[in-house]
Formats: sequence, C-alpha cells, structure tokens
Amino acid sequence: MVKIIVVAHGELAQELVNSVEAIVGKQSNLYVVKREVGDSLIQMKERVNSLLKDVSDDDGSLILTDMVGGTPCNASAPMCMLFNAEILSGVNLPMILSAIFSSKKDITISDLAEKVLFDGQKSMINVKKKLFDEIYGKHNKRTS
Repeated sequence: MVKIIVVAHGELAQELVNSVEAIVGKQSNLYVVKREVGDSLIQMKERVNSLLKDVSDDDGSLILTDMVGGTPCNASAPMCMLFNAEILSGVNLPMILSAIFSSKKDITISDLAEKVLFDGQKSMINVKKKLFDEIYGKHNKRTS
C-alpha cells in the first residue's frame, strides 16, 4: 500500500493527521514529519530520509508538504531521486482524505499524485461566491 507522509512546519502535519483520523479512523499507512523551530534543512532531510528507509516499498510514497519553498518541501524534494516517491505541496485535509481512499485502490504512485492534486485543488472555492451564484444566479446581482 502507498505510504502517505505529511511533512510540515510545527504541529501542522500532526494536527492534519489527527483531523483525518477523527474522520476515518487510524490509518496504518499515514505518517508525520514535523519541522521543529531551529531544525536545519539537513536535519529535515535526514528525518524524511530515515522515515522513507523504514516504510518505503514497491508501492511508493506520497509526500504532502505545507508549502513550496519551505524547509519541509525542500527537504523532501531530493527523496524523489532516492525513493519511489511523489511530492505535492499545499497540503490540505481533502488531499489527505483523497490519498487515503485512493491509495487503497490499484493505482500507480504518479496517478495517485495527480488525483490527490486534482482533489485538493477542487476543494478550494470561494464559498460566498458559490452560495451567491446558487441563490441569485450567476448573472443576477443582488441589490441591498
């Protein structure tokens, strides 16, 4: 089964995983790597590398990071060369849920990454605009 690794600053990764597991229960293929204040890029690379050595298998690993250019993402990026891994940045709750449900299917790691990316992007909407459009129609303007 594909391993899902959330790598982020501070407690973000753990809290996202806690939220996911509150929704769908404990997941055996879900892992966290957090960047503590003061952790160097080298320390983060070692932490991500060590986890991947322990859990990596033929199915691959999907690494979800908080933001492109941040230490968690920069530390994870070189792992694509060392392991069968895909990395996505901008992690959100729907992405992790998509990864969990989709990883249980017969899917390649690269196809999983594309699906999770699509699902994460699809979940980001302007709720006020969407509600306004549904209630008043896309071309009508509300007067008040």
